[in-house]
Amino acid sequence: MHPNVDPTRQYVYGFWHGKQFAPIMFLPKWGPAKHVGLVSASRDGEMLSVWLQQLGYHVVRGSSSRKAISSLVKLINAAKEGYSMGIAADGPRGPALKAKAGISFLAHKANLQVVPIGVAYSKPWQFKSWDKYQLPLPFTKAVLYFDAPISVSEVSESVNEQMAKAIDVAELTAFELLKGTSKQPVVDCKPYIATT
Repeated sequence: MHPNVDPTRQYVYGFWHGKQFAPIMFLPKWGPAKHVGLVSASRDGEMLSVWLQQLGYHVVRGSSSRKAISSLVKLINAAKEGYSMGIAADGPRGPALKAKAGISFLAHKANLQVVPIGVAYSKPWQFKSWDKYQLPLPFTKAVLYFDAPISVSEVSESVNEQMAKAIDVAELTAFELLKGTSKQPVVDCKPYIATT
């Protein structure tokens, strides 16, 4: 993680939809913060909701397309109760690698900084989906890089572009760390990972 990231603080974590598997699995074990997850209000979201609850998430049902306003209000209220949250910045339907307003809106309204997360796998399985979703194969080495926190003072297209660039930079750093070529100063996450 970047030296400016404080694992004891509450954040909004931003990552790409196609790389969300690793952050979803990791965040409940990261630091002392509680975490909230947004799950589709559809029937398909029910199984995901149960799985996230088993991982330790508080779950809010809804999406950017159904019950959007109530979902955002619930997430903001959860943030006020001390929950951190992870957001697929280009979800739920893309276009891929283009940050939407949701992440900056939540960070601004909840008065939280955004921590961009980059993910790199040594052996991913890539789906033929809009987001080119990746799952790590067995015995895959995975790197998650938490980049420097970003303060959000407004919600605008330029801020969305800033979020996208920040996640891209975190992605590049994660890849370089995986290959052993990064010169970015990092702090080891292990002391802040809860063991089960």
